[in-house]
Amino acid sequence: MCKAKNTKIKLFIPAGAAAATPPFGPILGQYGINTVQFCKDFNEVTDGLNLFFTDLILDNFGGFVLVVDIFINEDRTYKYIINKPPVSFLLRVLTGVKLGAPRTIVGQITKCEVCYIAQFKFPLLTLSSACYMVNGVARSIGIRVVD
Repeated sequence: MCKAKNTKIKLFIPAGAAAATPPFGPILGQYGINTVQFCKDFNEVTDGLNLFFTDLILDNFGGFVLVVDIFINEDRTYKYIINKPPVSFLLRVLTGVKLGAPRTIVGQITKCEVCYIAQFKFPLLTLSSACYMVNGVARSIGIRVVD
């Protein structure tokens, strides 16, 4: 039985690595979605994204993480929108840090790299406000911004 009608789900899925096994299979299954078909469709669309990135991302971070918004209709049909990766993921990849720590400094990044992430992630905002947001995320996961 479908859990809810006209629902939106937000998942963080590595590019080309969706599988009908946990954690994604049970989440989609409780809404009545054919998980095997979704994973097949998603992996076809995102499989080429991992080719552009180094083995560092694939080995240390499990692939290029994407934010996926899934909209589920009453008749169990769905559509999904693939968004850009989270800022925290981009910061961790640039610094090489696997996990952030809020009270200790685990890495550092330059202001130039912060501006690069800000332009990539938030193209519609002004550069100063986007950089301010990226600085806040960096500070919250223990990455110091240096000149």
